[in-house]
Amino acid sequence: MTSPLRVAVTRAAGRGDTLATRLVAANVVVHEVPLTAIVRRDPALLHAALRALGDVRWILLTSVNAVDVLADAVQATGTADAVQDCWFAVVGETTARAAEAHGWRADVIPSQFKAEGLLDALAARSDVRGSRVLYPCAAGARDVLPDGLRVLGATVDVIHAYESVPDAEGQALLGRLIAAGDLDLVTVAAPSAVDALADVVAPERTAEIPLASIGPVTSKAAKQAGFRVAVEADPYTVEGLARAIIAWRDRPR
Repeated sequence: MTSPLRVAVTRAAGRGDTLATRLVAANVVVHEVPLTAIVRRDPALLHAALRALGDVRWILLTSVNAVDVLADAVQATGTADAVQDCWFAVVGETTARAAEAHGWRADVIPSQFKAEGLLDALAARSDVRGSRVLYPCAAGARDVLPDGLRVLGATVDVIHAYESVPDAEGQALLGRLIAAGDLDLVTVAAPSAVDALADVVAPERTAEIPLASIGPVTSKAAKQAGFRVAVEADPYTVEGLARAIIAWRDRPR
């Protein structure tokens, strides 16, 4: 009898539940080992931006974390009505659902769930040039969106509202699981997770550990760090990642 696939789900605490549940239902042995934690930054800048929304037309949301941070800031500043007047552009269906839970309808969702896809979708519109855009995002987020929108003639207010930091306890646990040979696959859902994984894996061993990546941006970071990407989600969602992992397990040998 073939042994069950053993997978480490490394998303930040509270973010890996859906993937873990989907994999367990498919008889995968799952180790939930957060490699990163989400830390919010001082909300003063975001609060100030919300109180001065004025001519802001668009709000960009590229993760569920951004939705959560924005929702708390809106509640703290009492700006729910002003925010409702804005249009929302989001990356991915999961982020769209999170936004809709707060009453924010996603006006733009790209067919490709990454920053480049959202930029292309906005570039195809006639109402971006001359508009003001609020972009609450993670510290260290790529500049693809703000730079591209500025080229299109928009004014973009970037607020670094949170950051992803290594989870030392999770890193230590994952290191032990890898050393004991208890894993067949490690998931990574962001470049920050790749960085945290690289901190606990000796450079000469990175190629030995197959990774399952949420999408091409994370895959690129993994390959640059010397890891082998065995699985890449398509579409670039948690559900897409789960399906890709199951297909990889069930592939002909």
